[in-house]
Amino acid sequence: MLPRISLWAGLIGIAATIPLVQTIAAAKSSVEIGETAKAITVLITAPDSVGSGVILQRQGDIYTVLTAAHVVRNKTSYQITTSDDRKYDVISSSIRSSPGSIDLAVVKFKSTTKYPTAKLGNCNLLKSGMDLYVGGFPRTSRAINEAIFVFREGKVSANSTKVLENGYSLIYSNSTLPGMSGGAVLNSEGELVAIHGRGDQDDSGAKTGFNLGIPINRFATVASKMGVDLGEKVAAIPQNTAPTADDYIALAGQKFGKQDYRGSLADYNRAIQLAPNYAVIYNYRGRLKGERLQDIQGELADYNRAIQLDPKFAGAYYNRGMLKRDRLQDNQGGLADFNRAIQLDPNFTFAYAARGMLKYIKLQDIQGALADFNRTLQLDPNFADTYFFRGALKYTELQDIQGALADFNRTLRLKPQFAPAYAARGLLKYGHLQDRAGGIADMQRAAKLYQQQGAVKSYQETIDQLQKWQ
Repeated sequence: MLPRISLWAGLIGIAATIPLVQTIAAAKSSVEIGETAKAITVLITAPDSVGSGVILQRQGDIYTVLTAAHVVRNKTSYQITTSDDRKYDVISSSIRSSPGSIDLAVVKFKSTTKYPTAKLGNCNLLKSGMDLYVGGFPRTSRAINEAIFVFREGKVSANSTKVLENGYSLIYSNSTLPGMSGGAVLNSEGELVAIHGRGDQDDSGAKTGFNLGIPINRFATVASKMGVDLGEKVAAIPQNTAPTADDYIALAGQKFGKQDYRGSLADYNRAIQLAPNYAVIYNYRGRLKGERLQDIQGELADYNRAIQLDPKFAGAYYNRGMLKRDRLQDNQGGLADFNRAIQLDPNFTFAYAARGMLKYIKLQDIQGALADFNRTLQLDPNFADTYFFRGALKYTELQDIQGALADFNRTLRLKPQFAPAYAARGLLKYGHLQDRAGGIADMQRAAKLYQQQGAVKSYQETIDQLQKWQ
């Protein structure tokens, strides 16, 4: 084993941020729905942006695509890539955004090829806990430079009848990725019920699993003003006078995004009063209590209640495992919860990553950690933090210097402002590759980033290391 360097403790502490999420095991019918989603979903690209869209209708050789307005907000030339990898220029004069502030837009392209169009569903029929599916094209990176269609399974978390900011009101647990905005949100019949628009992010910029879509029913209210004749009746959104639990969940999420944490808590409390046996609300409220209000015991109680109400709630086991690992110092309890989450959802990327860090940092199960990191990257090749941790493991435990270097390089291609990876690579270059100039340059870059990001302790440790080298 290579000698441990004290700086590693600081690097691990800074980097060990994996988001709290909510995911639930998928239904067996997902394969057929995934094929439908792939056929109707397109990639929308510009020189400086990437997003997704859904083929809505065809009139002669002209196809209409529905997407999120923020995907095509810039005055530039856009290109559409269809499911058969053919590329078409967007007709620039066809781009029309929704009136008001609703985050929807339509674009058109011309083709003689016959492509399937979306079958419209009724978002009003969605209830909390129902299966829901999201398809789209995640943003590419230097490491993964080819757009690949991704299909994610999840559940309806809340379906609010109230018009929230930018028209969002459908909330779901699917683990979406940047670039999937504008993609299809489908029900269990493979019908388009919403357009995916936003995914909540934690402080590190990682998605948390709290996702927002705009119902197709809401699009129907503005379609004619956007030059689209749906040609069929879409049910109107009901106008309820009394707020529902789903309304309060949606409001709580909106307030959370605006950092109104007390207001968010009040809305979750109200939702629980109206739906006391709904596990998802406890899971969301637990995250709020622990992450923003520092109520650790309240957080634990909420996760326990969520699991009591729904013993197959993988996301609640994951969140409780994170709490046990990071706040309660209950490593075995955390391991058991991560194991259970993965048992319930074998494709739970974050759970593998979190379990891998627990094994590596606290349980010294090096081979187990390596296997979990490998599985994480198999599921999500763009998971930058996991490349960093795998690189650290290879360096400190396996004496695999070249493997560690490759992982640190990959981390920085995906996350160029990630200071710990520069610091780690600097240590490796200086101490083991005889690249003193490269090592010092990386450490100087790390110090600058730490200083910009306000990481005082890590900045000082990096400066101390540089002084030792000089």
